[in-house]
Order: sequence, then C-alpha cells, then structure tokens
Amino acid sequence: MQVNNTVVVDRGNRPNMTQRVGLRTYFINDGAYIDPYEISGVSVFSKSATLSPNSVIGANNNITSVPIMQFGASGATQPVGAVDSSAFDVSNYVPSVTASGVYRIKQGEYVVVFDQTLALSGWDDYNASTVQAATASSVGDYVDMWTVKLAQASDYQVFTNTFTLNEDTFFTFVEPLLLTTSNKLLNKHVRLGEKVDLKVTTETTVQNQDILHSVQNIFKESVITSATMEIRRVNQDLHFDGPFTVSSFSDTAATPTSNPVTITQDNTLILNWDTTTIKDLVSFQNGTFGSLTGTYSVQAKYTLLNELIISPLFYLTVS
Repeated sequence: MQVNNTVVVDRGNRPNMTQRVGLRTYFINDGAYIDPYEISGVSVFSKSATLSPNSVIGANNNITSVPIMQFGASGATQPVGAVDSSAFDVSNYVPSVTASGVYRIKQGEYVVVFDQTLALSGWDDYNASTVQAATASSVGDYVDMWTVKLAQASDYQVFTNTFTLNEDTFFTFVEPLLLTTSNKLLNKHVRLGEKVDLKVTTETTVQNQDILHSVQNIFKESVITSATMEIRRVNQDLHFDGPFTVSSFSDTAATPTSNPVTITQDNTLILNWDTTTIKDLVSFQNGTFGSLTGTYSVQAKYTLLNELIISPLFYLTVS
C-alpha cells in the first residue's frame, strides 16, 4: 500500500526488520465501515509482554506500560467532524521525518506507519515522556493496541491486532528465477446498482527445479506489487460501438491519498466497484454505450519482480 505516495509494507505481506510497516485496521459496526468518534492512540508492544492484559492495560483502559512505539494524530483525537480532524490526513505523513501519526485512508480504514528505517521516537501520553525509538529489537510477534472511543457517549476501548516481523529473505541463486502466475476472477455475476469487491486470485509457481521449498514458499506470500485493474463493457450488439472502458488501469493506480486495488497476503487483488457510476460515462449519456446490463471484462496488471504481468481477460455478467 501507499501512504502519501510512499510505499509501505502491509502487516500481512511478510514485513522485515528494515522496512516501513503499514499497520492498517478497519472499524466495522453492524456490517458497515464506520469512523470512531475518537482515536486516543496506538501502542506497539512485543507480544510476549502482553500475555496478561493487566500488564499493559490499567483502569479505564489506559495503557500503563511503556510501548515500543506510540502513535497519535498531532494535537487531535477526532478523525472526522472536528476543527483539527485534518491532523488525520495522509498528507501529514512525511517519510523519514514523521514518526508518530494516525492516518485516515477512507471511511473506517486507518493506518499507522511503523518506520524501521530510522531511529524515530513517539510520545507516551500516559507517562508524558518520549518512548524509545521505533525499532523492534528482534524478529517475532508484536501487538498493536488501538485505544478508541466508538461514540461520543461511549467509554474508551482497546482493540488488539497482531503482526510479525520476519528475517530478511536475502538469498542468491545461480540462474534467473523462473516465476509464472495464474489468475482467476472469483466474481461471475453482479447486479446493476451493487457496489462489490472484484476479487482476482493469483497462484505463483517457481519453475526452477533445484530451489528449496522454503524459498518457494516466500513467493506464495505477497510477491506482487503495484497492482491495477481495468473494467470494460463488451458490447455484443453490432449496432453499438465498443468495447468501452468503464475503469482504466490508470484510474485504479495508487495515489498519495488512495489505494484502489488491495493486495492480500495470498496475492489476491481486490477492487471495489460501484456499478451505479457506469451511467455517468459520456458514452452512455450520448447513446453509444448501449444497455448498462450485459457482459463486462476484467483484467489485472501487476509487477512480479522485474516483470510486468497483464492477466487474461475475465468476464462477468451485470444484470
């Protein structure tokens, strides 16, 4: 993913000790993404230090132990609707400079950047002091605790997530890596008016015969980067022009403020598609597009090491 045009490694994509790690979390209530009323802070601990909740959480859900890193929006706690809510904008993140910040990607989606590249420090609100630099001492499991108030009248709650820092996966090989990928679109049918996640899975195969299985397994997890997707209307009526591009590769490319295509830990690509926007296309409004329902194609494009891969066309029906 990107935060203010800076690539960070998502928690599920095998982050190591020398990278900027994006600790992303989603807030959901009754099946819908929501923005919490307040985000007091985000604290990172070694998982071994949190085996007992009482060791780090005190009365009123206060963090009572010194964390490895503490994050908070500068001078603000309300991500939406307050005068100082702009402190949660991703534009506030400056790589190699900004140590402590909580950023709102979109409704219900937030991220902090655990920067392992520099010895930057955060602020411990509870003890009113600077905590140690944002560098974990060893590979292993860690915990990020989000202290939030979901509604104005509610109490503070602590939501706990986990992530793992891995060893650097440096290795040498005496011949070029022979990687192949196979993609599949899971969606086959969409109803007009729906807003759905289009999911394209990726199977990665290492063709080299004498490579270790442990190395092969690395490429099964997050080997894909810079993914985009394109949606086109396949017009089967000869009286109309086509195909028409509904959403292009450039439309779904990452920007400083958004990441339209999400890459999961198992190399699945996800693009949220709002079918209600099709009617806004100029080609539909001028009458050349044809019916909104029918066959559409989906194609993925992504980087695989030094290769740029474009998937075959996949087809789905909008009814």
